Amino acid sequence: MSTALRLAAPVSKGDRIGIVTLSAPEPAELPDVFARGVQALTGLGFDVAVGPHATGRSGYRAGATDDLLDDFHQMIADPSIAAVVCAGGGRNSNRLLAGLDLPLIAMNPKLIVGVSDPSLVLNAISARTGLVTLHGPSLMWDVADPSSPAETAEHFTAMLAGQSAAARIDAPLTWTRPGVAEGPLIAGCLSSLRCLLGTPWEPRWDGAILAVEDAFKTTDLLDQTFTHLRDCGVLDKIAGLIVGQSVGCEATAGITVTDMVEDLCREYAWPLAHDLPYGHTPHKYTLPVGATMRMDSAAEHPLTFVSPWVAV
Repeated sequence: MSTALRLAAPVSKGDRIGIVTLSAPEPAELPDVFARGVQALTGLGFDVAVGPHATGRSGYRAGATDDLLDDFHQMIADPSIAAVVCAGGGRNSNRLLAGLDLPLIAMNPKLIVGVSDPSLVLNAISARTGLVTLHGPSLMWDVADPSSPAETAEHFTAMLAGQSAAARIDAPLTWTRPGVAEGPLIAGCLSSLRCLLGTPWEPRWDGAILAVEDAFKTTDLLDQTFTHLRDCGVLDKIAGLIVGQSVGCEATAGITVTDMVEDLCREYAWPLAHDLPYGHTPHKYTLPVGATMRMDSAAEHPLTFVSPWVAV
């Protein structure tokens, strides 16, 4: 299968968005939150279709692997569905990787949106099909939250629509190693991306811009994960690194996540920036995985997508 860049059609208000659950049974645990998310997405101007098993529960997952895959594949195959958004997160989205119908996904390109644990599915699909996916809000923990900053929804809908202004990420970053780099974006939750190492769905790290973030883990645990990426050669191959704002990540023995990353990355020459709000943060940017990003610490817009992320 060709992994040349593959683009979905843009998504505008009035289009239909499908909701799936890929891992934890969060909609079943918090049905009121899920319902509020559906209502809020409708309020943004979209029609909403919910997968048959999205609100189910089977132990610590929303359903059996085949059922969750069926929901996902039906949304992909349905021509009335313009995009697919994950309900929430979890820990076991990698259960679905072996059953992904990659030819189906490639033949029916549409924007797939996820965050946290489902970010590994986004990156796997981008790696194997070339389809640009969106690391963005979840239905339950962003769209459903009435206190979620307006900027989160605004950038999300702008990215869905392919608006050119959305390509400029103007977040105030902390550059600990200034410089310029350009490459395809790999972005996700650090501990979830680790699950792709050594698998058939591992991203192509060579020349990539890597953006990582995580939540509710201590520095020593994240050190273990980040060291694993280093020891697998990931840091030798990438062109630049962006570290997102961590959420609920406690320092270990006074050592913060930033301290740990700086220590592990001291031997590399590529540009390094911290504090990008994406992933688990309430105010987040939506990032197109697989699109070409340019990092430039001296530019007016330090992070810019220089390739399209939707078909024009």
